[in-house]
Amino acid sequence: MQSQDFHDFVEEVIEKNDIAEVISEYAKLKRVGSRYAALCPLHNDKKSPSLSISPDKQLFHCFGCGAGGNVIHFIMAAENLDFTDALKYLANRAHIPIPERGSPADRKKRAELADKKQLIYKINEEAARYFFHNLAGEKGKSAYAYLRERKITNSTIKRFGLGYAPEGWTSLLDFMQKKGYSNRDVYEAGLAKKRDNGTYYDAFYDGRVMFPIINVQGNIIGFGGRIMTEKSNTGKYLNTAETAVFKKKENLFGLNFAKNDKSGRILLMEGYMDVIALHQTGICNAVASLGTAFTPEQAKLLKKYTDKAVLCYDADQAGKKAADRAGVILREHGIKTKVLSITDGKDPDEFIKAKGADMFRVLIEGAKPFIEYKIDELKKNYDTENTADTEQLLEFSEAAAAVLAEIENPVELELYIKRVADTSGISADGLKTRVDNLRRKRQTIQSRAEERQERKAYEERTGGRSDLDRMKLMNAERLLLNLIADDRLMLKKTKDSGIIPKDFSEGLHRELAEKIFTMPDGSGIQELLGSFSAERSGDVAAILLDDKNTTHTDKSIIQPLEIILANKRQKEEKKLLQEDDLAALDKLIKEKRRQNRRN
Repeated sequence: MQSQDFHDFVEEVIEKNDIAEVISEYAKLKRVGSRYAALCPLHNDKKSPSLSISPDKQLFHCFGCGAGGNVIHFIMAAENLDFTDALKYLANRAHIPIPERGSPADRKKRAELADKKQLIYKINEEAARYFFHNLAGEKGKSAYAYLRERKITNSTIKRFGLGYAPEGWTSLLDFMQKKGYSNRDVYEAGLAKKRDNGTYYDAFYDGRVMFPIINVQGNIIGFGGRIMTEKSNTGKYLNTAETAVFKKKENLFGLNFAKNDKSGRILLMEGYMDVIALHQTGICNAVASLGTAFTPEQAKLLKKYTDKAVLCYDADQAGKKAADRAGVILREHGIKTKVLSITDGKDPDEFIKAKGADMFRVLIEGAKPFIEYKIDELKKNYDTENTADTEQLLEFSEAAAAVLAEIENPVELELYIKRVADTSGISADGLKTRVDNLRRKRQTIQSRAEERQERKAYEERTGGRSDLDRMKLMNAERLLLNLIADDRLMLKKTKDSGIIPKDFSEGLHRELAEKIFTMPDGSGIQELLGSFSAERSGDVAAILLDDKNTTHTDKSIIQPLEIILANKRQKEEKKLLQEDDLAALDKLIKEKRRQNRRN
């Protein structure tokens, strides 16, 4: 597909997927003048509508999370898709045929990647069958006995496709060769490794129970393997190497099943066996990270299916540390988080086998909100019941205040301050004062750092101006960019005034101006937005929607032009002073006076 053909296709997709209509499938819209407002579905927007939608410009911007752009950018964020898949999603929604795109070289590259992914999927399927049959055969007796000892039923083995990779350097490779796959193919699928001499050997060569990792589309993307003996130096658990289809930090074990659960929440476990044990008992909303600490990417993936999570990690110190990390990440992504506490140092699998699934359900219902859990864990380190021990109370209050200072919701903060005060004997007013001080200190440090960075950058651009002048200039630049973005007459007036892109003081403003000034005739806002990356679309959309209800008239452009021109003259004057060019400076001053008389 030629470049123009692809451009026309994208334009058609945008045109036939009205942005307000699409977003209305994710949030309730309210008409506000010529626009719509809504609680943003892309983050935990529960207070007042922060999402603004312009039907005229077919753009959106959230003043809360900063997301913005056109309908394609919205679907990318809402459905966790890349640009190509979001485009396909909307094309299918509007029943638009999807053509091939790009140059022959581009199409060849995409086709090769697609073929590579399909090959890996096929290899993984064959490998899964191989491992599964091994488990049922003579080679897999030890692995099968291990699973049965763990109370895993045959039906569960079948449901999860569990298997066994036997000992041997090339057992899987030999099998795959018989199926027509080369050693290189198996290596590309992450199921083989390569020696320095160029020969290949199985990635799982030391006898492991195998756990197929399946994505939400139902494709086997990789494997996890648990060692059966203690002789291996590769660790108890081993994962497939990352491939074109498998990224550990972006996937969750068991989500292919858990996403269909109707409970409205996800249980986050540490290991494969914990997930399997829960699913076997009918608790089918359990998932686990893939041998790594919980990641922001996994939180983003979870957010597509739920806004509630329960952390069900082991009761040891490592489990508590992992829960602390995961809880922070989940809350940052707008997921209400609770923590389940298991007594006696047991993991979920052990607890269920000892006390049954019903008792585990009781634990789930009794899970504590993340902040409450953090406070309770702190209490274990201090003797808060001994009110005479001032040192202990002070240390506890300081630690508790640090936790409470992370709470953004003021109502939630007030509730926890009261709760901590009631259970510890610490004054609520005193605790609140300390929390407020910590928040102000943290904000001050952050603000000062940001201010120093911004001031330095601004002074480099403008030579230094007052904060009021700076704000006036920023607003003028945003308004002018808004006016000229899709109005060729306004753009001509700007060019005729002598303003050029480098006269814009802020980096994004300057880059946007450069693109507007060089846009081909017939181009509009969507083409302009499409020239920026998806990551920057929110910032660009914020500028293009920041019109302050200004109408496109000859008068509306006068003030921003004057402010920007005045800043331009000031910079030129300073430069001439530095260069000691008095003649040019005198000429510039006379021109400035003539301009003032005209105005």
